[in-house]
Formats: sequence, C-alpha cells, structure tokens
Amino acid sequence: MDVGYILKLRQVETRLSVCRRHGSFGLVRPLMLASIVGALPSAAFAQDGDQVSAPAQVEAEPDGAIADIVVTAEKRTGSLQRTPIAITALSGAELRSSNSRSLDDIQGIVPGLKVGAISGQSQVSVRGIGTSSIVPGAEGAVAVNVNEVYISRQSALSSSMYDLASLEVLRGPQGTLYGRNATAGSINLTTARPGDVWSGFVQGTVGNFSAINIEAAVGGPIVEDRVGIRIAGFVDRHDGYGTNLVTGSDIDDRDAKGARITLVLSPTDSLKATIIGDYYHQRDRGAARHYFGADSDIALPGVFPGRPVGQRDGGYFASRLRDIAAGYDPQLRLETKSITGIVEWTSGPFGLKSITNYRDQEFNLFTSLDGGSNFAGFYVAGEPAHQVSEELQAHYDGGRINATAGLYYFHEKVSASPSRAPELSDVFYPALGLPAPSPSFYVDAVEIGGTIKTTAKAIFGQIDYEVIDRLTLTFGLRYGSESKQLFSTSAFDPTKVYDFDPANPFFSTTPPGPLTVLPKRTFNSTTPKFGIRFQATPRLMFYASYSEGFRSGGYDITSVAPAYQPEHLAAYEGGMKATAFDNRVRANLSGFYYDYTNLQVQQVAGVQVITQNAGAARLYGGEAQVTIKPVETLTIDMSGTYLHARYQDYQGASSVQPFFPGNVDFGGKRLNNAPTFAGLLSVEKAWPLGGGTLSVKAEGEYSSKFYFTPDNVDPLSQDAFFKSNLYLRFASTKGWTATAFVKNVGDKVTKTAANVTSPIFGAAVEGSVTAPRTYGITLGYSF
Repeated sequence: MDVGYILKLRQVETRLSVCRRHGSFGLVRPLMLASIVGALPSAAFAQDGDQVSAPAQVEAEPDGAIADIVVTAEKRTGSLQRTPIAITALSGAELRSSNSRSLDDIQGIVPGLKVGAISGQSQVSVRGIGTSSIVPGAEGAVAVNVNEVYISRQSALSSSMYDLASLEVLRGPQGTLYGRNATAGSINLTTARPGDVWSGFVQGTVGNFSAINIEAAVGGPIVEDRVGIRIAGFVDRHDGYGTNLVTGSDIDDRDAKGARITLVLSPTDSLKATIIGDYYHQRDRGAARHYFGADSDIALPGVFPGRPVGQRDGGYFASRLRDIAAGYDPQLRLETKSITGIVEWTSGPFGLKSITNYRDQEFNLFTSLDGGSNFAGFYVAGEPAHQVSEELQAHYDGGRINATAGLYYFHEKVSASPSRAPELSDVFYPALGLPAPSPSFYVDAVEIGGTIKTTAKAIFGQIDYEVIDRLTLTFGLRYGSESKQLFSTSAFDPTKVYDFDPANPFFSTTPPGPLTVLPKRTFNSTTPKFGIRFQATPRLMFYASYSEGFRSGGYDITSVAPAYQPEHLAAYEGGMKATAFDNRVRANLSGFYYDYTNLQVQQVAGVQVITQNAGAARLYGGEAQVTIKPVETLTIDMSGTYLHARYQDYQGASSVQPFFPGNVDFGGKRLNNAPTFAGLLSVEKAWPLGGGTLSVKAEGEYSSKFYFTPDNVDPLSQDAFFKSNLYLRFASTKGWTATAFVKNVGDKVTKTAANVTSPIFGAAVEGSVTAPRTYGITLGYSF
C-alpha cells in the first residue's frame, strides 16, 4: 500500500491522541469484558493506539468505533489485529499530541518496555532483556530501525524522533526478519512521506524550564504522481533540570535540532525510489551523572576509610538528587548524518525492495566520576562511528501464500577516540599503596580506547501458508555470519600525566596507548520461527509461535579482555487478539516463556567495564492491552505486564565490589530493568464545543521495584512508583489545536540507570534520573 495514500487516509481522522476518543455504546457489556480480562492472573494493561507506519482503517467500522490499524511488523502491510506478534503502534500525530520526543517518553505506554540512559548511552529493555552498557561501542538487544535501517549506536537511538508516520514496538525475538541484535524485540520508526496533495503541520510548545520546542513539516507533489518532496525539522531546548553546585550552571538541559528532506520519484506506476537525508545536532550539559550515595563497606580500604573520595579535603556532594557537585560541568555533543535510498518495484503479486544506507556519527561526553566537588576523577569519551548497510527484499502475496525473502549486509567502524578516565594523583597513588606526589596532577592511568570493525551478512525468508480457511502456518529461517575485530589502544600506565584543558576536555596532547590488534572473531547463527494463527471469527484471532533471537559475541572496546560469546534466546509465545461489541472494545493478550542462554551482562570490574556471559536465565510472563469506548465521548485504555525474570546460572564479577572481581553467585537474582508488575491507565473524555472538540485526558503509570545490576541491592535499584500526566486539548475542525499539559504531576524523582564507579573514585553510586514535573502549552496547525 502506498504510504502517501495511507497518510491521506489518516487526515480524515482529525481527532487523534494517544488514547482514541470515539464510541457510542452502553457501558455494561464493555465493562463485563474488561472485568474478564482483568481477572487473568498474568495480565496487566497497556495502550494500543490507532497508530502505525501505515495508519488507516482496513475495515468499515460503525461510527465512533475503534478503527483497525495497519502495521508493517512483518515487512509488509497488515492489520494489527491479524498480525500474530505482540505489538504496540503509535502514529506521528499521537506522539506529537503527547509531546513524546524520545524513546524515554513512550515507555509508560508500551508493556514491558524500559528505557534509561547513563553516560550518554541509552539502555533499552523489552521484557527484562536489554543492555546496561555505559561505554562506547556497545550494541543493544533491542533492534532500533529507522525506515528499515538498523541503528547500532546506543547514543543516537532517539535522533530521528520527529515528523514520524509511525512508531511500532515489537515484543519478543525478531531474529528471522530483523536479524542481528533483535533478541528482545524491535522498535521500528517510519518517517513521514510526501502525499499526493500538499499537506503539513507546524507545532510549537512553551513550558517551564524555559522550554521551547518547534516542529514543522510540509510536503506534496512537485510533478503529479511522479515526483514528491517533504521537508521537516525541529528545535528542542530547555534549561537544566538541576544545578551544578560548584559552578552554578544548569545541568541536564537540552539543546537539539534536526532536519530531514525526503524525495520520492515514481517514473512508472510500478517503480518508486525514495531518498531520505537526515541531520541531527545536540550540544548541551545533558547526561550528568547524579550521586546516589556510597557505602563505606564498598569503598576501597585504606584510601579514605569510612568516607567516599568526594568528601576528601572538605569536598561535598549534592544533597538533592537532581543536582550535582562537580568541579566542571558535564558536556554532551552528538551529531549524526544519514542518507537512505529505497527502491521499490511491484508487478502483480510480486515485489522487490532495496534499502541502502550510509550513516555517520560523532559523539563526545565529558562528566565527573567521583560524584563530589573535588573532581577526583572524570570520564571523557568519544564515539565516532560510520556504518553502511544494504538489504534486498523479495515479496510475494498470492492469497493463501505470503512470502518474504532477503539478503542483508552491514559494515561498521566504531571507535573510542580515545576514551579516558583520569584520576587525581593524590587519590590514585594511595589506592596503589604509594605516597601521593606533590603537587597533584591527573594521571592518565586508564587508557580505554580503540576501534571495532564489524561486518555482518545474512540470508532470510519467511512464508505464511493458509492451509485451510482461517488457519495459517508460518515458517521462517535466517542464517547470519558476523565478524568483529578489535584494534585496541587500551593500556594501564600509572606514570602517564594527562594533559587536561577544561575549556576543551575532548582534546588532549597526551598520546594514546600502544596499538594491540586482537584476532578477528566470526560468529554464525541460525534463527528459525514457527507459528500458527487461527482466525476464529473476523474479530477474534488466536496465535502461538516458537522463535529464536541471537546477539553475536564481540569485544569490549574499553579493554583488552578476550572476546565474549554470543547469546541465544528461545521464545515460546501465545496470544489472542479480539474486538467485540461492534468494535467498542479491543483486547490483545499475550503470554510468553523464554530460555535465555549465555546472556551478555555488562559489569564494572576494577577500572574497566567488561561484558560477561551469564550461563542461563528464565523468563515468563503475560501482557494485556485493552481499549474501551463505552460511549462516543469516552475512551479508556489499560495496559501492562507481569514479568518473572531470574538468572538461573550466573557466576561473575560483582558490581558492588568492582575492585575485587570474583565468582559471585547471582542465581535466583532478578534481571536488570525487570519489574514484576507495570501498567498504565488512561481515561479521556471529550465534548463537542463550537467548531471543534474539547477533551480532558488523565493517565497514570505504575511500576514495581526493579534493579539495575545483577547484585539486586537497594542502592542500585528503583523503588515502586506511580506517575501521572494531565492533558486539556481543543481540536478545531479547521486544523488548529491547543493543548495544556502537566507531565509527572507529582514531581516524582525516579532513577533510570545506576552503577558503582571504581573504588579508586570512592565507589560512588551514580546514575541518571527522569525529568521533573513539566508543564506548558502546545499550539499546532495541520493542513
């Protein structure tokens, strides 16, 4: 289905938000179904909007009923309710109406999704499986794709979150169609395309913390039916959410901007070429490491007994979690450039597609490590990366048979340019049992740099065969080969002096360590998928599947440790998707059981961050997404997850005793970022009002306690919390909208990531926190 046509259909649906707000039906029967769903022992509730890359009605529905949604989860368009995958889909209009500008902003809506960040590196988990890396070069277990292009760098996952047609979150391993690093699932972003008429929007937001956000896009045909163009851009700025008590500067501010141009050429009715150019730039004092405390039992004995390093010589810490106390301000810089070419050819039931991409990134970070005002140690990191990818797809839609096959190639060169963790000599030398020199200086003892080159190739295919009416079998297989090689400049030299210029902390005349070339390692994988789908009625579908996920082994760019091994996930899943009462109620349920072996876990060990292979873990749980429209002007969305995620066999280094790595038994401990319960309740009420619609929406998000490391200790955890958001919106029939909002109404401070620094820095517990209460007004116009 042509995306421009789909977007035109979407314009007919003028009243959109994260929770759909139509319906006209009695209250009793929908609530009866809701109570049945609520009684399921493994269910919690979440949103499933009328959102998608190709968001359009695929069936005629009664006036005000819940519209069906088109998704592209299986690399072809299909109904959400007939796609046998656990999916949450959001349209671009819904993302804008809720001021969602990063992956962090959607985690409360999507069951099982957790998003954090530390040291500028995103940490994304789905159903308790993800990454907790804090250093350059790491790859995630959730594949993030923009226009079907895999984005490998965790520091740039949200750089395309503007002018989207859709965002889809696929839960469960997607190893067959999406391949590398889709162990836990996939997040697919599709940017908007030009339609067959000129259209666009402009939206501006002002709020507290001097927030200003402007997003705009315009597109349409240059030559009717043959050439189209769309231009989009945004500016996003706000003052800091906290203060550096030493310098008086704001920290955790934001200053980002981006632009995109999309050109679509259709020389014939069966051939289309799309060229997309992207640019993103961010430069601010974000990614500050906040001090959460330190345990004197953790600190290295004999350095500053009974107190963290940051308290030496009258040093102090920030008493408020949102603030920091550091001798210098943190700095974050990110610049990405990308160009994508998509060529599509169709002829009857056959189709071919080529997706080519080149992406270039520069990332730099400068931040304190000791947590205190003395600035005893800091971290400076660079992550230049260059990637090239090509995917060829062949499609067949023959009625009872639907098939997709393809070839994939990916090459990346990523570096730490180099990254360093200098320490004051009067802290570092006593840690080694040596007298402190005078005067003190920064020791470049821990050189953590190098380059990793990755090349991945794969062949894949999947076929759906309707063996009899309403019963469809799925068979899929992917074979991949991935090679990695590390060119390391990591070294340990306690005599090297670091040439530190606070005005330009990303540049140093201190030479890197000697080059060490580690052997090239190759990792092969075969990931199958088997599924069955039964369409019991036009509005009730059951499905079950077995699938596998694979994340290749590799090297830690910040050490010269031997390569870690691949991880493997075997997943069993079953579910139901149903609509009822003339489409006034939608209920999508899923249950899963995972055998997770050789899982990759990142830990701080001594003065390095290393990846270890845990022996095994077992996960199981259930999810539910329910939408109810009992009357025309009321929409209720409920969602959530129950998750049991435990290590079964894992002995490795402890993150709370990082200077003494050893065999700690983590068997029975919870996986990182894996709360047992999480859920969302959203209620929206609308009233017709003079040429438009006035609506009020309230939403609440709950999460039970979860941990950030396998140790499962309180300093490295987030307690159970509840957050709420409020929206008041007027949507004119002429395209104008005005929204007043308050997010995080209770001003709840929650952690999104945490780790223990090296005892040389005092074993400080540091991490990142979510945004405080924000409020403002958004005005928009669409045409």
